[in-house]
Amino acid sequence: MSVRRTMLARLLLRPDVATVYYDYERDLNYPERADRARLQYVQLDASPEPEALLMFVRFEHPIALVFKKESCGWHLLAALSSWSRFEDYPYENWLSLPEAIEPGVHQLLIRDSYGDSSSYVRKARLLRLSGDALTQVAEIEEEAIEPVSGYNGPDWSEVKRRRVSNITFQNSTIRSEVTEEIIKLNGAVPRYSYWLETDGSWHARESNWSRRPATRVNLLGVSTEVWSWNSQEGRFVKS
Repeated sequence: MSVRRTMLARLLLRPDVATVYYDYERDLNYPERADRARLQYVQLDASPEPEALLMFVRFEHPIALVFKKESCGWHLLAALSSWSRFEDYPYENWLSLPEAIEPGVHQLLIRDSYGDSSSYVRKARLLRLSGDALTQVAEIEEEAIEPVSGYNGPDWSEVKRRRVSNITFQNSTIRSEVTEEIIKLNGAVPRYSYWLETDGSWHARESNWSRRPATRVNLLGVSTEVWSWNSQEGRFVKS
């Protein structure tokens, strides 16, 4: 028991913390097996040694642990997660590693989504490793679906206003091509299957309603937004 407690504490998974949702102290099987664990070495700063990124899914939430190598071994810098309630499990695209500022050095692009039965928003947060800390240097809305203001037709629940941003990184700039349109949802919510390593079986789920097929009713416009890296402020600034 003492060895188990020590290892959990090193991974920031403390079984002696009771929450209002669950008392891990009384669960002898804690922690539950991680799903889709993957270790990757990636250059996150200008230091010679690459950092280590350990990613897995646990309790249906994606998690990434960022480690930096020091003289005494690997040191945990940050534990990251994402609010991906409306994305398809197991959240394959919740984290990516663009070279947004300089070639050869990666940043962490984390996607979060939220909404309700009538609206949906997905944002991308760009985190940069500076010293031993991760700081957010940009936040961009990748997709938004919402009701059409003032529309009261019989199909009002099917007609939506949608904004989609296509983001590219190049030469210390972030370029986003934004398409804004009126759409009409006209199909069933798609279902998908996935293999779960923790119980060794296939599972079937429905995607969020925002994944329903849709047709364009009206194109409202296409625009381009550009953010440039500002070294003095330590973040991307909209041009």
